[in-house]
Order: sequence, then C-alpha cells, then structure tokens
Amino acid sequence: MKRYWLDASSLIWCDRDLFELATMAKYWEWLASKLADGSVVTHKKIYGEVIRGADGDKPSPLALWVKSRKGVWCSYGCTDESKVLMGKISEYCVEKYGFPTAKKFLTGGDAHLISRAALDDGIVVTQESVLHFPRIPSVCDHFKIKHLPMNRMNIELKMKF
Repeated sequence: MKRYWLDASSLIWCDRDLFELATMAKYWEWLASKLADGSVVTHKKIYGEVIRGADGDKPSPLALWVKSRKGVWCSYGCTDESKVLMGKISEYCVEKYGFPTAKKFLTGGDAHLISRAALDDGIVVTQESVLHFPRIPSVCDHFKIKHLPMNRMNIELKMKF
C-alpha cells in the first residue's frame, strides 16, 4: 500500500483554506479514516510540531483534533537507514544554501519526514512552495522523492463524504 506522509503545512492549509474543521466535519472524519487505515501517516516530529498548538490559553482546534487521534499513524521515528538519508539531505542543504539557511530547515521535522517517506517509497504531502529555499519540494526533487499538495492526495485517495 502506498502511504502519504503529511507535513504540518498540509494539515494547517487544509483547515485554514480548504476544509475548515469547524464547518467541514465530514472531511475530517474521512481523513481520520485514512489515518486509522495507515494510508496517511507522518513522522512523530511533525506530529509534535502540530500538537504544540494545543498548548496555552487558546488552543488550536486543529492541534486538539490531531492530538486526540494519536496512534500508529504518527509514531514513525528515525531508523538507521533514515538517518543515513538525513545525513545526505543535511549535506546537500548546507552545500547548496549555506549553513545558516540550511540550519533553519534541518532543525524542524521536514528532513525526518522526507527521509522516512523516501525509505517507505511513500509520497510527501506538503503545501510548501519553492519561493524560499530550502523547502520540502526542492529537497524532494533533488532526491527524486515524490511529493504533492493535499488536494492531490485527496483525489488520489478518492475522497468521498
């Protein structure tokens, strides 16, 4: 089964611009079913980035939704093989963009997500553009890792509700 690996940007964009959680519950029920069946997953570092929004006086409804669905779909960490690919991603980013710029990209969960998706022969789902570098699409392109936006994932998974 081909798996789709979600970046935080795809969830945030989907809630903000496409299927607002408060008004499109059917979409989020459908997405929850894809999380449950394992066709949509993420790296645990990305999960951590999203649920940080559940803290504080005014928690994000999206972060609370994600946090309430913790399970196998968001428990993927690093493997020895993914660490090797992360090293190559790090080397590429530092050489191409310089250390200060690369550091900003590499300290988040993006390189972890890309490396796990690549080893899984999965597809990275992101809303990032290539206006600023490095970004998920440009790194995926360099390493020949498939990526697409959330709406394309929805189509490929034959979204129905």
